[in-house]
Amino acid sequence: MMGRLATVVLLAGAGLVAAVSGAGAAPPAATVAVAPVFDLNGPWTDNGSARPSIINNGVNLVVNMNYAGRPTAFGTVRDATTIVVRFPDAGTFTARLEGTGIIRWSNGSTWQKVFNGPLVHDINGPWTDGASDQSVSNQGGYLRVVFRNGRPDGVGFAVNPTTIVVTFPDNATYAGRVDPAGLIVWSNNTVWRHPILR
Repeated sequence: MMGRLATVVLLAGAGLVAAVSGAGAAPPAATVAVAPVFDLNGPWTDNGSARPSIINNGVNLVVNMNYAGRPTAFGTVRDATTIVVRFPDAGTFTARLEGTGIIRWSNGSTWQKVFNGPLVHDINGPWTDGASDQSVSNQGGYLRVVFRNGRPDGVGFAVNPTTIVVTFPDNATYAGRVDPAGLIVWSNNTVWRHPILR
């Protein structure tokens, strides 16, 4: 009887030691959020027509596709230059983060970060190059150019306070430098000015 009691006490003591040792063990390592190479939060576009927006919280991503009536997509940050997003209506895609604001998707499409702050000059309103008249609207960094001569509308976006990019469907895509004095100097050397109102 004493032998059995000693055995029970010995085993109980061993269990207590094991429990105490386990209590002092370090907890499993938590997942560490990896910061993307640039800020993913905010509006994005392909060339001004697509208007998705991204929310990045730690490793988690939420992609709002409401502009196109598509469902919200969810994803994760894999490392500083890689994200993976599942679009419920299209599939799961990997993307590389490049430069200071480019998302290059595995399906071949490219998104660019939209600057939605104030430009050095308010570009809303009428403009002219001396030969044609057009108007520009800037809504949260997304641009539309409407021509009075019947040309198709141009669409684009702001890159930073002094740079815009617009695609003209009947011509090409041009970058424009916004001058504080009230000029848009395009990469094809065309200059737009506000018309003189009479």
